[in-house]
Amino acid sequence: MSWSVIAEKDFQDAIRSKVLWGLSVLFILFAAGAAFAYSQIQGLQQGGPGLSSIGLLNFLQGPVGFLVPIIGLLLGYKALSGEVETGSIKLLLSLPHNRTNVILGKLLGRTSVLAISAVVGFAAATVVLLAFYPELSPVSYGLFILLTIVFGAVYVSIGLGISALTKSTSKAAAGIFGMFILFNVLWQWIGFGIHYVLNGTIFFRQPPDWFLLFIRLSPNGAFNGTLSVLLDPTNPMANMMSQSGDPFYLSAWFAFLILLCWIALPIGFGNLRFQRLDL
Repeated sequence: MSWSVIAEKDFQDAIRSKVLWGLSVLFILFAAGAAFAYSQIQGLQQGGPGLSSIGLLNFLQGPVGFLVPIIGLLLGYKALSGEVETGSIKLLLSLPHNRTNVILGKLLGRTSVLAISAVVGFAAATVVLLAFYPELSPVSYGLFILLTIVFGAVYVSIGLGISALTKSTSKAAAGIFGMFILFNVLWQWIGFGIHYVLNGTIFFRQPPDWFLLFIRLSPNGAFNGTLSVLLDPTNPMANMMSQSGDPFYLSAWFAFLILLCWIALPIGFGNLRFQRLDL
């Protein structure tokens, strides 16, 4: 299939340019460093809950929510705009590839780079993890890695979608910077702003359902919501985000569905624009 050929080429390019190796080292340092940092923090807490693999994975949610979006956006933003800017896209399309195949191939290829880097990094970090957590839960750990990859695919798709909108890599870079700030800094404050307009205050004793749904509509909120419920149902944040009797849109499966939509929608809108882009 045409898209698989493009995905394979993108992956091989990542190997030749050392991107794959660099990301693998980054994930190794990240996961191993986080495991060590968590062990030290727990060791300083007198009478705390002690070390646990579930506690570590919850500890990793914040750093992953910051690092993976940066990697995904950087992998995606030059995928199309860079080739349009240099003119190499014309050579690519002169082969038996259509524009949809180009986008799908690049999504698969660049997500594969992120996925393999994450798997290699977390697999190597398992040695460190087992040194501190002899009761490491393989199911929870594997689920965390899988959802991290899905989360990464979301931001690769967002980066690609932005890349498909413009012929300029500088404009694409500005676009991914805006998306990062929106979802990692501003989204929750937008929710507080809406609450202020509706109620005259940004404070609440118990977050209303609409506010929790709004938080989960962002990629980061959907990722955190899925992990909070599936990895540790007794976690206070998990209980706040999905209590018994809450509506279906605050459930873990719905949060995961939102993540999948964030993969499909940016690449879909980007494809519509890319079909009309004058190369």
